[in-house]
Amino acid sequence: MWGFELELKKSIRTKKFWLILVLILLIYVMAFREVKDNLEGASDPQGVLLTSLVGYIAVSAFLFIGVYALMAGATGINSDLENGTLRVALSKPLGRGSYLIGKFLGQSVSIVVAMVFATLLSFVVTKHYGLSLSGKLALDLALANGLVLLAMLQLLALGLLISTFVRSPNTALGLALVLFFVTGLVAPQIVDGWAEDRADKEFGLHERGDFTKLSPEQRTAYRERLGELYREYHLKYLFYVPQVLMLDIISGVETSKFNEDGTYTIEYLGLRHAISENPAQTGVIAALIPVYLALALIRFKRMDLR
Repeated sequence: MWGFELELKKSIRTKKFWLILVLILLIYVMAFREVKDNLEGASDPQGVLLTSLVGYIAVSAFLFIGVYALMAGATGINSDLENGTLRVALSKPLGRGSYLIGKFLGQSVSIVVAMVFATLLSFVVTKHYGLSLSGKLALDLALANGLVLLAMLQLLALGLLISTFVRSPNTALGLALVLFFVTGLVAPQIVDGWAEDRADKEFGLHERGDFTKLSPEQRTAYRERLGELYREYHLKYLFYVPQVLMLDIISGVETSKFNEDGTYTIEYLGLRHAISENPAQTGVIAALIPVYLALALIRFKRMDLR
């Protein structure tokens, strides 16, 4: 508890924490302004709102807040070792395991506070745009922010693992940033290309994205199959990238069908449905948190703190 209280106070008092709250505020306001025009004339405005909002948040908010979580973890242990805080803490009747878990919980609470703020902000802005905040919409908004939170906690735990291997906070910070952008931006492009090549081969397409020879029913089937392949390949090759799995879950909130006139119809299914249809992705995001923490604990107990 001593380590938890110390880390919690330090996390909430830092300028980085308040900067994150400001970023959340700006991102959510921009997200709602971005999707406002899409609501006009929509048959299901609440569905369009949530689908667009969650997608915007997953890309924009996660880019900033996810980097913060990873960086906070990556400089957690090594910075305390560098400034002497760790030696002072361990001079008390406090074990290394308790110190590490306390640090994780303290930083986690600060992130939880930020996400609760984000959830409440979602409700306020929804009402501002005149949409009825039904129980389903409120729950889906909370679940969306909960998924973002779960992914951030995984990055925080991964960051702590990095901090036990790299003694220099600056080096760990650089490594964390490179890891985030390579796994979150570069690797998905490569893996998605593999999935698209397989889908094209199955449907006999010689050029990627050439749907001229496909009927509306075949286009719908192609899109559904491509979504299945994305999720399959992501689970197989990108299971360690929480933002990718999170987007796979979110993609299940709606289903689309191509029409004879070239248009397509979107049906909103809800985030609860998406989570129930993607239990493996949700489970992997949650399961890697204790795995990273266990590895960090094993490494931390073997660290030379001199």
